[in-house]
Amino acid sequence: MAERIRRRARALPASRTKLRIQTAALLFLSLVACVGIAEVVLSIRLVDEYYVWPPNLRRVLHPDPSILHGITGPSRLTINSFGVRGGPFAPEQRYRILAVGGSTTICSYLDDTETWTAVVEQRLNERLGAGAIWVGNVGRPGHKTQQHMLQVDRLLSKHREIDAILLLIGINDMTSRLALQLRADAGEAPQPPPSPAILERQAFSIFPGWDERSTWYLRTAIGRWWTIHLKSQLNAKADPEQDERGLFAMALRRNRQEASEFRRQLPDLSEALADYTRNVNKIIDSAEDAGVRVVFLTQPTIWRGDLTQAERNLLWGGGAGWANTVSSTYFSVEALAEGMSKYNEALLGVCRDRDVECIDLQAKL
Repeated sequence: MAERIRRRARALPASRTKLRIQTAALLFLSLVACVGIAEVVLSIRLVDEYYVWPPNLRRVLHPDPSILHGITGPSRLTINSFGVRGGPFAPEQRYRILAVGGSTTICSYLDDTETWTAVVEQRLNERLGAGAIWVGNVGRPGHKTQQHMLQVDRLLSKHREIDAILLLIGINDMTSRLALQLRADAGEAPQPPPSPAILERQAFSIFPGWDERSTWYLRTAIGRWWTIHLKSQLNAKADPEQDERGLFAMALRRNRQEASEFRRQLPDLSEALADYTRNVNKIIDSAEDAGVRVVFLTQPTIWRGDLTQAERNLLWGGGAGWANTVSSTYFSVEALAEGMSKYNEALLGVCRDRDVECIDLQAKL
């Protein structure tokens, strides 16, 4: 009897160790199974995940009226579950319009109720009945027709509810072309054109794939989910181009004011304008394929030769870089006005050739 008790006592630690190993193995296999299931489910779900802005993003900016004149009080920037600045879709809406463009479209430092797209929605609903018209906004600062082409194609395929797209474009295409010229003149080697994956990364804060810079774990569905629903939110909230007060504008203005040269002669823009018209045509093709009405807007600007010195001090465009890049050479106000007119004329020409609506805001404003 005593010997039996001793044998059991000796076997007890071994059985406990075996139980622990079995429990750990079971937990590990369960974890692997859960990760595998999550990977499969997320890979299916992420097939058509295209969001220009991180969905459900909420920001409150406090623009300084001494920097961004005419804006007072806090400004809310609210993104809905579709990655669009605007309200949700609702059954009573009879017509839905999506605005595409750059910073002059999104109006980051204006409150949700004060952007021009919100005003368009408000005035249309005053005429046609409360809630009849929805106007969403997917403008992003710096975006050009390269990004707009992808956005129109992907979003119209994803959201069949859209009836019309409204595009205020051209200024970023022009200023980017002029910046490339200044960098080339300074001896900077030309950069290769971005790959399709890089363009998707630029056009969307969230997209289904990855690019060659992504590490292996970010190419998994779980890694992409992290990037989509967490990292993109954090990046948007820490965006230096949208600091809370608008301090970036001070740096840009200072850079232009301290320039040593202002060029009055534009470079040859024929190739750039050909690229621009080609991109505009592709946007029209995507809209027509989706059966969606497309309306373009020419870009109005403050650029003109009779500006006062105080008005000139508000300018920041026409150099080689952004707020953290000092450029000694800028294009003059007159050159910028001429360049913008060329791009607007190119847009009007495409619209005439394709029989597409275009509102000439440059002429009206």
